[in-house]
Amino acid sequence: MIRAVVVVADVACPSCSQIARELPDLLRVPVTVRACRDPRLAGEYPTLPAGVRACRTPALGTVRGDGSVRWWPGLTGAIGVLPVVRPRALPEALALLWTALRTRRS
Repeated sequence: MIRAVVVVADVACPSCSQIARELPDLLRVPVTVRACRDPRLAGEYPTLPAGVRACRTPALGTVRGDGSVRWWPGLTGAIGVLPVVRPRALPEALALLWTALRTRRS
């Protein structure tokens, strides 16, 4: 069961920033947003992929009941958070994903 979500993104990226801003309103669990440049990130999340810590890709972390985190890098994060999307927010969540897909292809 997912207890919370952690978003790690580069705040200099407009698409990542948009997702980080809008995602908390779309999910049924608490969302924490962290900058990939935060020097404490590696210590607090030792399983965070190196590419995320180097700001090469964003990631969503799903926090389980035991406190462990499963990281979903890039757009795979959409799959990871699907179980905790608010039912009425699904259209908005899909629109946000579509925006991210279009930005990535540009």
